[in-house]
Amino acid sequence: MKQKKIVSLLLGVTIAISVLAGCGNQQTGEKTEAKEKVTVAFWGNQLQESYGKYLCDTFPDVEFEFVLASNSTDFYRYRQEYGDMPDILTVRRFALKDAVQLKDNLYDLSDTDLASNYYGTYLKNYTYDDGTVNWLPVCAEVDSFIINETLFEEYNVPVPTDYDSFLSACEVFEKEGIQGYVSDFSNDYTCMEVLQGLSSAQLMSMEGINWRQKYESGATNQLSEEVWMPVFEKFFDMKEKAGLGEEEANMNFDDVKKLFTKGKAAMYRGTGNDIVSCPGRGADKVVLMPYFGNTENDNWYLTYPAFQIAASSKGMDDPEREKLILDVMAAMLDQEGQSHISYGQNMVPYNKNVNLDLLPELENLKPYIKENKMYIRLASNEMFSISQSVVQKILTGELKTPAEALDAFNDELNSEKAEEPVVAHIDTTYSNEFTKEHGNQAASAVCNTIRKDANADLVFAQASYISGDICEGDYTEKELGYLTCGNGTIMEAELTGEKVYQLVEESLALRDNRGAVCNDSTMYVSSGFEMDITRTKNGYTLNKLTRNGKELDRNAVYSVLIYNDYDWYMPVISEKVGFEVTNADISKGVDVLKKRLVEEGGQLEEPTDYITMR
Repeated sequence: MKQKKIVSLLLGVTIAISVLAGCGNQQTGEKTEAKEKVTVAFWGNQLQESYGKYLCDTFPDVEFEFVLASNSTDFYRYRQEYGDMPDILTVRRFALKDAVQLKDNLYDLSDTDLASNYYGTYLKNYTYDDGTVNWLPVCAEVDSFIINETLFEEYNVPVPTDYDSFLSACEVFEKEGIQGYVSDFSNDYTCMEVLQGLSSAQLMSMEGINWRQKYESGATNQLSEEVWMPVFEKFFDMKEKAGLGEEEANMNFDDVKKLFTKGKAAMYRGTGNDIVSCPGRGADKVVLMPYFGNTENDNWYLTYPAFQIAASSKGMDDPEREKLILDVMAAMLDQEGQSHISYGQNMVPYNKNVNLDLLPELENLKPYIKENKMYIRLASNEMFSISQSVVQKILTGELKTPAEALDAFNDELNSEKAEEPVVAHIDTTYSNEFTKEHGNQAASAVCNTIRKDANADLVFAQASYISGDICEGDYTEKELGYLTCGNGTIMEAELTGEKVYQLVEESLALRDNRGAVCNDSTMYVSSGFEMDITRTKNGYTLNKLTRNGKELDRNAVYSVLIYNDYDWYMPVISEKVGFEVTNADISKGVDVLKKRLVEEGGQLEEPTDYITMR
């Protein structure tokens, strides 16, 4: 049995007594009153971008520590095991069933104003069978059938209004050499969402709701034949009549996009965001239609929240702290808060007091929003993986009847899950708390390890990509993956010292983008060189850079590894500074850690005092 040392950490109810994060009106070098510390774990860097500055501006008397978590409730199970649970938790891939082991460590929201703001239809999906509500959803991405309405007009095909007219449209298009419907069934989420989306009315029946609550609460680990046999019957029927098979089982989204943008496919499974990124042949009119039911009244949209939010029960027996945590959560869930994540205008709210603008292509959602006909996907980890396994076996013909599919699904649900072996032991605990004397020691240890293993001169990384304290103890391979944010990428460039100066300055000046610094917990960490920085009323300014105590040579050329976001941060920074990534062999921080800790059986490099904060 694994032995893990529970360490004393500073992520809970902590009062900071030194000059703290640059959130709000502070003057350089002045002492400030003690601030209440609140740790918020974001499931991805897009949330840090969206919410970081907003929360700092909204709560200037709070010292926020932002952590980039992995998109899994299991990440919080791992953190709880080390006594390192953040105050506020967020996650996107979510099911109550996966979070049930956290239940006793989370705050019950059932009697709060936060929960009362939700429509009962949606709140039921977050209620355990004992009435507890630990998690709440924010606004949702909508998933359904995207149709090329222009293509329908060209071939005089009526736009579907129900399941039978959907199949009729597929038949007409097939005769014209156009695929009526395609989807990227190589992806687990598509398998799961089409399976559930086609049968949302069935799953939202009284029997379906009761089964889901039992499943989510851990009272059953079997699909109900009454509820789920019609689901598989519908999918088999669509497979046969829409002409789906082995080719679709191997299809990815790029394959689907090529067909749709060339007018070779009329419909595909997609989201509101996909309408923007995959809009047909250019001038075509595309719309997001619902998943078609047996009648028009049975049509539903499938949704999945941008994230779910919960609070640790730790410290909530203090009324003032309880109120503060709930106020922060309310700010994340209210109209202004949700507007920070619905920038694409393709999100719909679940709560009563929020109204979000929609793209013109999504106007047809409004009657369904009004009627609350938005099914929240059942997205446990096993639902993802087993749906993919079973749906692909249906498409390839390995499973020949709905009864075989139901049995296969239940067999996989019943299969014994092997315990993951310990693969590494970390000997030393490193705190993720930023101090002006030492910086972030956990982030420094990781960056020093990256630099040493890559034989690079310098490393420059945003500290929040290290996902919390690094604790002494045994680790499975999955748990090693929780030490760093999965969204972070290590990129290599050859830069002069002058360009390194510009890299640091432009990163500190970045606003409204991934990689922006909003407080000390999102500050950058350096390895191989030291930073002298002044915290100001409006942010941070660079004074000088040194290497081994001497000012960085602006004329020398250095191999630099940059650990940040590849798609959003790097294009902006590389253009501003004027350089290109020289190594396209993109790797993740976890790859370096696994190489050092597992393959080589080594330890992390010791951290260094890389920053002087004035």
